[in-house]
Amino acid sequence: MAKKLSLLNKKQRKWLDNFLRDKLGARLTNVYKHNDGDRVVEIEWWEYTVPVVLDSYTLIQGQITYKIKVKLKKFGDPRKTAEFSYKITQPQKQYVSYRLKEQLSIELPQSYLVPTPQNPVVIKPKAKIKKKVNESKQLTLPLSRITSLLNHINLKTSGVVLSEQELLLETTPHLDLDTGKEIKLPTAIITILQEKKATLKEWESAISLYQVAGPSAVLLYLQELDGWRQFHGTQPDISIQKSKQSTVEKQIASDN
Repeated sequence: MAKKLSLLNKKQRKWLDNFLRDKLGARLTNVYKHNDGDRVVEIEWWEYTVPVVLDSYTLIQGQITYKIKVKLKKFGDPRKTAEFSYKITQPQKQYVSYRLKEQLSIELPQSYLVPTPQNPVVIKPKAKIKKKVNESKQLTLPLSRITSLLNHINLKTSGVVLSEQELLLETTPHLDLDTGKEIKLPTAIITILQEKKATLKEWESAISLYQVAGPSAVLLYLQELDGWRQFHGTQPDISIQKSKQSTVEKQIASDN
C-alpha cells in the first residue's frame, strides 16, 4: 500500500482520502502512472443494501461490491468520468440472534428490489467555446426599382455594385428651401431627385419625409413618384426650383 501511495502527490492523496472516508471496506488496489503527472487509481469497496425487517429476528438484506478506476490530474481532481462497475448479491432472508428494532415491512416483494448503483465520479463535459470570428454585417443588395436605378447610376460613376445601406451612407450638404438652412441628405437620394428632375414641391416632400421617417421612407416615396405624377397629371418643372433656390442662396450670402 505504501509503495502505491508513493506514486501519488499530496493533492492526489487528499482526493483519495476524501473518497475512501465514508465507504465501508474501501481500499486502494492499484495505481498507474500516466503522462503529464496524471495517475490512475483503482479502488474497491462494499456495502450492505438497506435492510428490510420482517419480524423481530428476521430481515432481508443483500450486499453490493464496487470497483472504480479514476484518472486523477496532478492537481488532484478527476480528469474524466470514472470507469465504474458493481456486483449485487441479491437480498436474502436472514435470521439474527438479537432483537430488531426497525419498522416492519408490509410489502414483501419490494423488499428484494435493489436500486441501481450510480457512478460516484461523473465529470460533465465542458461546453465547447466557439471561437469568435469577425462577423461582417450582411447588407441587403438592391432589389427594388428605385435602388436598381440608383445602383445603375452608381455603376456609371464608380463601377462598383453596392448594397442599399452602403449607397445611403454618403451624405451631401443641401439647402432646405423652406427654412433656408443647410441639411445633410444622402447623396443617393439627391442623385435620384436630380435624375427624376424633381419639382420644388417634390424636393420639399422628400426632405420633409427624410427628416421625419428616414431614408427608407424617402426611397419608397421616390419609387412611387412616377405613378403619382401620372395620376395627378403633373410634370417636373426644374426652372421654378432653380429660380427659388438661387434667390435663397443670394439671401443667405447677403446675410453673411
